[in-house]
Amino acid sequence: MVKIMRITNSGIYSGHVRHRRFTPVLHRFRYSMFMVYLDVDEIDALCDKVTGFGRAWFHFARFRRQDYIDGAKDINQAVKDKIHALTGKRIDGKVSMLCHLRYGGLYFSPLNVYYVFDQQGVWQYVLAEVSNTPWNQRHYYAIPAKQYWQQKHFIDDKAFHVSPFNPMDQDYVWQLSQPDSIVNVHLEVHSKKDSFHRDGEIISNKNSNHNTECHNSGHHNGSHHKVNATKVFDATLAMQKQPFTTTTLLRHLLITPIMTIKVVVGIYWQAFKLWRKGAPIYDHPNHHNK
Repeated sequence: MVKIMRITNSGIYSGHVRHRRFTPVLHRFRYSMFMVYLDVDEIDALCDKVTGFGRAWFHFARFRRQDYIDGAKDINQAVKDKIHALTGKRIDGKVSMLCHLRYGGLYFSPLNVYYVFDQQGVWQYVLAEVSNTPWNQRHYYAIPAKQYWQQKHFIDDKAFHVSPFNPMDQDYVWQLSQPDSIVNVHLEVHSKKDSFHRDGEIISNKNSNHNTECHNSGHHNGSHHKVNATKVFDATLAMQKQPFTTTTLLRHLLITPIMTIKVVVGIYWQAFKLWRKGAPIYDHPNHHNK
């Protein structure tokens, strides 16, 4: 008898993404969005049960392994290997991913979020996979689960060029929650011009604007340092969970058939509006002086 696997963790999240820019120009937008949440161990069962979803080229909503993290063929192992490479820690448990699929043969996702759990099912890490356009490059940030933070924030150095309207001398301040009936991902971009690092400490300029106090909980030494710097930009993803069924998937596809096009067009349309407002443009550091 063939054992039929139950789908207990995977789902489809729908809601909105909001971006706000505070300096040097004011700008904000909000778009509706849906993303799939896949328990990696349930992907094959979803392929069998959900019409229109699968791994083959002819599926309109396609999970194509090559669209995601490089490394081992097993995406579960690839995520754990990347976290080990970034943090030195080995975690043995489930991996789930909040991501976009390939729709109608087209794919681009500015952010995929991999949630890593231990063998007891306790959330341990997030691996954030950030992609840029038009360079189509990827970078990864390993973020410990929020039970290891102070004030539910985690600070990381910006190490990857994403937007031409943001320079590299910035910090990322993450705030995330474990996916449940809702999922939230909040990212703030803070300027480093209002603070400087000395022996791992952050000393702030008290005259900075749009100040936010948070704590650095980097894996470097486990210490916590206050920072009070200018918030330049923030992005918030807030969505509610629905079952991953044929009906739910088709309902979303009828509204937005190819999410990839909506995402990419939105990126360039908002970039055009920022350019019209006079926002300064920063070259890609790897292409500067070429």
